[in-house]
Amino acid sequence: MKFYLQIVFILMSCFGLSQTKNQLITFADEQVAEGDYYGAINYYQKAMNIDSIDIDVLFKYAEALRLYKNYPKAEYYYEKVYKKGNGRIHPSCVFWLASMQKMNGKYKEASKMWKRAKTIARDKDSFEHQKAKQETRSCTFARRISKYITDAEVKNIGEGINSYDSEFSPFIHNSTLYYSSLSSDRMGSDQQVLDEQYKVEIYAGKKIDSTWNKEKKLERSINNLTQHNANGTFSLDGSEFYFTRCNSFDQCQIMVSEVKDDKFGEAKTVNINSVGSTQTQPQIALFDGKEVLFFVSNRKDGFGKLDIWYAEKKGKGKFGKPINAGKEINSIDNEITPFFDSKENELYFSSEWHFGLGGFDIFKSTFKNGEFGKPENLKPPINTRWNDFYFTLDTINYKGYLASNREGSLAYSHPTCCNDIYVVTFPKPVVPEEVEIVTLEDLNKYLPVKLYFHNDCPNPRTVDTVTNLNYLTTYDDYIDLVPKYQEEYSKGLSEEKAVEAEVDITDFFKKYVEQGVDDLELFTKLLLLELKKGTRINMTVRGFASPLAKTDYNVKLTGRRISSLMNYLNEFNGGVFVPFIQSEQLTFTKIPYGEYTASNFVSDNLNDQRNSVYSRAAALERKIEIVSVNLAQEEKGEPVFDNEIHDFGKVTSLDTLKHAFTLQNKGTKPLTIKELKASCSCTGGIVSKQVLLPNEKTKIEIFTKPNPFKGKQIQRVEVLTDGIPEKIELSVAFELE
Repeated sequence: MKFYLQIVFILMSCFGLSQTKNQLITFADEQVAEGDYYGAINYYQKAMNIDSIDIDVLFKYAEALRLYKNYPKAEYYYEKVYKKGNGRIHPSCVFWLASMQKMNGKYKEASKMWKRAKTIARDKDSFEHQKAKQETRSCTFARRISKYITDAEVKNIGEGINSYDSEFSPFIHNSTLYYSSLSSDRMGSDQQVLDEQYKVEIYAGKKIDSTWNKEKKLERSINNLTQHNANGTFSLDGSEFYFTRCNSFDQCQIMVSEVKDDKFGEAKTVNINSVGSTQTQPQIALFDGKEVLFFVSNRKDGFGKLDIWYAEKKGKGKFGKPINAGKEINSIDNEITPFFDSKENELYFSSEWHFGLGGFDIFKSTFKNGEFGKPENLKPPINTRWNDFYFTLDTINYKGYLASNREGSLAYSHPTCCNDIYVVTFPKPVVPEEVEIVTLEDLNKYLPVKLYFHNDCPNPRTVDTVTNLNYLTTYDDYIDLVPKYQEEYSKGLSEEKAVEAEVDITDFFKKYVEQGVDDLELFTKLLLLELKKGTRINMTVRGFASPLAKTDYNVKLTGRRISSLMNYLNEFNGGVFVPFIQSEQLTFTKIPYGEYTASNFVSDNLNDQRNSVYSRAAALERKIEIVSVNLAQEEKGEPVFDNEIHDFGKVTSLDTLKHAFTLQNKGTKPLTIKELKASCSCTGGIVSKQVLLPNEKTKIEIFTKPNPFKGKQIQRVEVLTDGIPEKIELSVAFELE
């Protein structure tokens, strides 16, 4: 009898524990449904204390941790679930484990797990399969792009605005910072919210000295008591305020309120709201010459989940038919938080699909010729491996603002629980009027300026040495080819190598091609300032080509490239340089090297255009360089050569090569040739006359012996003088058969 009672007691105890566990799971599930992930985590933890090996509880616990943005802990428990059943019991755990590994910066591990997720999601048309395929490549991108940190500075805006809850959707209007906040003044000891009214509301902040502080909460016509209100934007004339009003975070519509004397009127719905879908995150901008409302919606006829749309303003709170921003912007995943910069014609937005570092990354796309271009990742430190969104610009103060749950945000529990607002400071461009040019070194420190070209441009398939094209025209055409370069250079490669190739090409255009134009703009303005002082300047320009065409053709091609720079100067600011060029106050030394200096590793195979045309290595060779400017002063001689490069063509190893360059002293004082310095022992030079009077000429003979290596070669001799310039480089080129 005693033994029987013991058995009954044990069975009843087990039944009681099981019932308690099931109750805890039910409570936790209810909390998840209500969006209280913190509460759900506590209940799941208690259930796990009763049964630590229940894989279903482990999975639900991992899900709650992910939704609560505790990414390291979520990864740990997703991995436990994965190891218990190798992903078979809960297949989605593989998907989320890969996501958490990426959010935690473990890109190699995430890449392997995404490949595993792709094999589990066998339907190639399914979202899971396509997402896994995209993320495998995105992890490669993240590993590479994290090295290319921009010079922007990102700082938390401070506790005057941010709280330990969540702040987002910042924008500046008339020196006021408007933003949205889900915050509470009443918190329990366990960080549970005690406020009965815990809703997202819109606030205004003011800057006092250098610190932003909360000024006020917008009136009840905007922040009603029963719904979430967020994501504000003003019409272009400031007479209307558009914002989002939501019953829950996924059931939103766009509202409008008339603004009179800084007071907000009764909010009304706008006519773009669609039944059965959500409309949120409005932004008013001047777009393509029209006042347009950008917004986010999951309405039908989109590309995936949340898409970016826009609609032309037709009247007070009235808009035309919404237009999808297109396939370059939108994907099968989420695209959110649009901001259009009318000054630069660029759309900023965040996406979970395009190649990024973690969750949501911020991108920009240029609107040109009636369509949006391929999005560009804004890179670190603007983007992180966490969620970065709500990017806006204050172009007057050269600042940007964004929201992020990156480490460094205010948080009670774990570092990435909540969104804060951050300020982005961009480096200010150098203002030429603030730069004082006193000496030769002052102007030359802005050199070399390197300008790049597409293959056989400008004026392809001609033998002209001049062009009527301005360099900026060739630049615009070149930039339009970025997608083509990305496609061609990554063609035929594995997924990982293809992404690396795309990153390399993207970096080349940003770091070299675009930077070259910025350098040219600054240098041109500085050059003009110096010429206006009356200084006589000689500018040396060298032209280069990749080795794809024949030698003599490439020399003419580089001549055309130098000619495009001359056209740029002639047309700059309506021809402001023309008088200086015509009076020979500004003169040029042009050296068309062709492909003689090109790397031996660059392909010259016409049938291998991936490497001979579209590779980064080949693109780096196609350029011109402004290498020096010489301030010609009357008290010194001025050495000027008839040519600074001579091409012998094809030669044999038995040939001894000789060429005489003509030197003239164009200065007003005698010129002394001090020394000749050859690039190797196989090359030398002889000066016919050491000292030249003004306008006097002489010959400098350069001789060289080909080295035994076949192919194109170039040898150089530096001519050192007491004039200006003090050093000139002569080159002889040949091709050893």
